[in-house]
Amino acid sequence: MLRIDDLPHIRQLLSRMIIPAIELSLDFKILYANNAALDTMGISLASIRNGLNILDLVVPEQVDLLTLGIENIKNGANPIPLTLRILRIDGIQIPVQAYTDLIYDKSDNLVGLLVYLFDMTRYEHIARKTEEQHEAFRILTESSQFGALIVDEHYRFLYVNDAFCSILGRQRNEVLGHDFREFLHPESVDLVTDRYVRRQRGEKVPSMYKFKVLRKDGSVRIVLLNSHAMHTQNGSVRTVAHIHDITETERQREQLEASELRYRTLVETMVTGLGIDDVNGNLIYANPALIKMLGYSSMDEMVGMPLHEIFSGWSEEVVKERNEQRRRGVVESYEAFLIHRTGRLIPVMVNASPLFDPSGNYIGSFGLVTDISDIKRAEAEVHFLLDLLLHDFGNQLQLVIAGAELYHPTSSTEVLETARGYILDGARRCLELISKVRKIEQAKGELVRPIDLVDVLLTEIEHISRQYQVTPSVEGITGRVMVQADSSLSNLFWNIMENAIKHNPNEDKRLWIKGWTQDNEFHLEFADNGTGLSDSKKAQLFLSTRRYGGVGLHLVKNLVAKYGARLLVDDRVPNNPGQGLKITVIFPIIEDDCV
Repeated sequence: MLRIDDLPHIRQLLSRMIIPAIELSLDFKILYANNAALDTMGISLASIRNGLNILDLVVPEQVDLLTLGIENIKNGANPIPLTLRILRIDGIQIPVQAYTDLIYDKSDNLVGLLVYLFDMTRYEHIARKTEEQHEAFRILTESSQFGALIVDEHYRFLYVNDAFCSILGRQRNEVLGHDFREFLHPESVDLVTDRYVRRQRGEKVPSMYKFKVLRKDGSVRIVLLNSHAMHTQNGSVRTVAHIHDITETERQREQLEASELRYRTLVETMVTGLGIDDVNGNLIYANPALIKMLGYSSMDEMVGMPLHEIFSGWSEEVVKERNEQRRRGVVESYEAFLIHRTGRLIPVMVNASPLFDPSGNYIGSFGLVTDISDIKRAEAEVHFLLDLLLHDFGNQLQLVIAGAELYHPTSSTEVLETARGYILDGARRCLELISKVRKIEQAKGELVRPIDLVDVLLTEIEHISRQYQVTPSVEGITGRVMVQADSSLSNLFWNIMENAIKHNPNEDKRLWIKGWTQDNEFHLEFADNGTGLSDSKKAQLFLSTRRYGGVGLHLVKNLVAKYGARLLVDDRVPNNPGQGLKITVIFPIIEDDCV
């Protein structure tokens, strides 16, 4: 019994065999043929890829026989050798003896057949004579590069060919009549003995498997055995097998596995994300860095996802276009946005390359994905500061210049006071901007720690009341509410309240502050009776590029992100923006015993 997982290795071995071998699906399709089989049957790899059916390669009168044989195997019968006549494409008929191995998946379901074909052309005229058949078999096995053997029901070798003796490094008389267990490596005695005994009993056991043997000089060889049970006329059971020395192949495989392990370790430990997709643009592999980047817990959650569900703004047509570029061998670097599991967007740099199989067929692409969120934040900060310098500071300096131009020794006292007011007002506003920018920079380097939100908020309410003579109405701000923050938490509260007061044109400026706990989060609401904002301006209130609230709200946005909180902007009175604005900050609460 063969396992489907072993097929790649088995195919590698079969490719070197002189015995024709083909792999069949249960619906009679030829899935693989070694070179010997291609020559014998007169077929090509192209015809196999096009879905060649084995029933098309036997003479018509034997189609039913072959169909019945495979159906019996599918229904649980043991495979038996079949004598068939292969009908080549060129019209020549080739008589063959077919021996079948069964291929199972991991759940022991039959999924295919491995068939060995012995060309019987030269021996067909003596096929009915038993003695001549034996001689033909002897000639075949003696000239084979593979070991051949027959073992009786008492573990003893009845027959071995020269190739098998060469594997053991012994003469034929040192092997014939001996118990096969004498030549097994201690690690393999139990495995081989168990399979032999069970085969003798008629149980289903794998016909092909690997084990170790000991040569006469004490060296160890790894061999691949393909064995069958043969029942004699007197009822005894013989084990007939051919054996191949795969020591060097196994060593190469181990070296390859070690190399693959090194590369897998590199891929799975690197901080850059790596994703591989198939020809249809569906994800088939994601390394741990990419899985973490997108907020998933395992690769199983991501495998099979279409790329247009991972890349923001991509459609199925975009994926097809990029696939066509990869198919043409195009290597590309580009910026994009990935969709986090929570729905937020992650800016990334992608380096994409095509993947081809050994035959040059396109099988998909892979991409190295680098999270550039920090770079984008830094770029936004640079643009913000540049705009601040050009716009806000520029406006205040224009005010200073206007005051300076008004100032003249001959000017009236009233004009001089106006000039003085312009200069002082512009200078003070510049200093205020510098102070806020300094606070933004200071907030970046300080680590968050547990802080009582209520204590900080009440202190800032007192300060705002004294400076602006506006006493907020406070509700639900009592006890202790512990959150992760830093010393700039006071700046966050001050800037929200100051923004609400300074941008309120009403004579009677009102400010309502309300707090409540919900789902282990603390909702802190600031509402005013100002002129409010349209829906479009609400969405852009905290954008540094628009700065509707100036530097202060830019600081608020940065601090909220640092504390792991969230911001909501609404009308104070639903659907009536003219009645004022409401800003809500939602903080994750930490337990007191974590402090």
